[in-house]
Amino acid sequence: AVKLSRHKDSGVIVEDIETCMIKFSRCCTPVPGDDIIGFITKGFGVSIHRRDCKNAAGANDPQQAGRWVKVSWSTAEEKPFATTFEIDSTDRDGIWIDIATALTASRVKITEISGRDMPAGKARTIATFEVKNVQELESIRSRIRNIAGVTDVRRGQN
Repeated sequence: AVKLSRHKDSGVIVEDIETCMIKFSRCCTPVPGDDIIGFITKGFGVSIHRRDCKNAAGANDPQQAGRWVKVSWSTAEEKPFATTFEIDSTDRDGIWIDIATALTASRVKITEISGRDMPAGKARTIATFEVKNVQELESIRSRIRNIAGVTDVRRGQN
């Protein structure tokens, strides 16, 4: 029989481990609804990654098989999770205000936002904010993609 353990306040269920610390990886910022996998770290419990994260590629390595565990989201609560978007756009007056306005209109808590000019008339905005699940995240992504001049919106690193 498979033993499932819901880890207090993390929102994650880990298979075959009674109790452990849970930490959400900063490399891929998983949120509820993402396909996730857990990595047993040395001394820091289980690190949760999105399955498509470059750091989760080792899950297919037979030599690391014992360190990767099956995890899933608990549906018991909807607490906010921090995630980041990297937004590429044309460098035009007001682009950063438009992005900040779209995030504010989505009623999410913005924890950090920064922008910089890039070569060839481009700009990059990094926005870190909290969402309850991947559906809310995708709704925000659609809203930002609809801003004039935005060319790409991808998940970034916290």
